[in-house]
Amino acid sequence: MPREKRAKFIAAKVNINQNIFSDNKEELIKSIPDAIYINKELQKNTWTWKFTDVVTFSSDGYEFIYGRLTKSRYENVDVVDGDKIVNYKIPKPVANKARFLYQIKNEVLIFEEGEINRSEFIPVFQDLIYRNNIKIGEIIVNLIPMKNEILREIRSIDVLTKIEFDIIPPNMIEKKTFKGLTDIIKDENATRMKTTFENDKGLNKDGEFIEEGIEMVSNAYGEVKAYGHNFAPRSDKKKGNKKIRTRFYSQDSVHMRKLNTSEDKELIPKLKDFALEMIKQLL
Repeated sequence: MPREKRAKFIAAKVNINQNIFSDNKEELIKSIPDAIYINKELQKNTWTWKFTDVVTFSSDGYEFIYGRLTKSRYENVDVVDGDKIVNYKIPKPVANKARFLYQIKNEVLIFEEGEINRSEFIPVFQDLIYRNNIKIGEIIVNLIPMKNEILREIRSIDVLTKIEFDIIPPNMIEKKTFKGLTDIIKDENATRMKTTFENDKGLNKDGEFIEEGIEMVSNAYGEVKAYGHNFAPRSDKKKGNKKIRTRFYSQDSVHMRKLNTSEDKELIPKLKDFALEMIKQLL
């Protein structure tokens, strides 16, 4: 029986982006599972990337896809041959892999970070979906941040001097809490909006735009970066407080689980529960 080990899994959301304003947006979303099943390869430097071990199943009224994003290449190793060391080419490609679970209707993606880190997984996942079915167009995978942490971190900054939003339009769910921003994006027919607010004397952290931006980021429709400074007592005899620069990135506070895993049949229910928890947050 395989030895049980702990693995880290991160929550994300898949978003149609290039064709977000298409009349058949819902059909494009439904096409993503087919793009995962297509057995095409993507070559990046010396690595070959593809989806492997893909299966579909239903549970709790939802459809899921479980599989692996795999990168492989041929490698040589030194082996002992009698009283000599010789270089031996491994006959099969060596593979690194990341397990993932995709909930089809709400586009929630749970993926493993270990042999493949998030900075590799996300762009390759996006590229493979696009290349496997170009009709879908480019997609954007955003990590799902923890809303309470975003609010706490930004509000804890004594003087918020700069805040940057990188936001995309929602796929299907459009909440009243970010309707204003959604309308602006739609009016301009934009697939992405990058906005920066600055004031060395301090921004209004409760401003309507900032609140809506945080709400959109919390629903995995973008990222936010906040900068400012806090005040702290001086350790010397000088009067007044000293300024301590601080910053916060929403991508540093995302939903994550460390799960004990061995066989797929034991892991999948845990990933499913994690995905269902994220769906409740996004609805």
